[in-house]
Amino acid sequence: MEPPIDSPVFGIRLDGCRYTVRPSAYALLRDEDGRIAIVRAARGWFLPGGGIEADETAEQAVEREAREECGLVIEPGHILATATEIVHSPTGDAGVDKASVFIAAVVVGRTTPTEADHELVWLEPAAAVRRLSHKSHRWAVEVTIRS
Repeated sequence: MEPPIDSPVFGIRLDGCRYTVRPSAYALLRDEDGRIAIVRAARGWFLPGGGIEADETAEQAVEREAREECGLVIEPGHILATATEIVHSPTGDAGVDKASVFIAAVVVGRTTPTEADHELVWLEPAAAVRRLSHKSHRWAVEVTIRS
């Protein structure tokens, strides 16, 4: 999945660094109080979601990731935005172009999460923007709350 030409790119590509494009999908979930679902993991704070596997769509990826990370059964809606986040390895010699799709979704049920190192947290939109680790995730929340 290649992002549209007008999709923003967050981060800088470094000369001499090898990059791998990693299609990713993230859910934008709001509860009845308007709070945003975010996931706290060892590496930071993120929207529920992650890499799209070879045999799945972006919608299937957010459904799977929300179940695994948060124990949430979700129903994906429409695509809100696309963006690319450039992420570097700690050594700086390799990186990932996370070509991401941000999808509106609603919670329709709950199950047991399978990733014990992930914690679901519901935050007010402004607090979520301050907390999220990736600029593309912050941008996607800002786009969502403006619309």
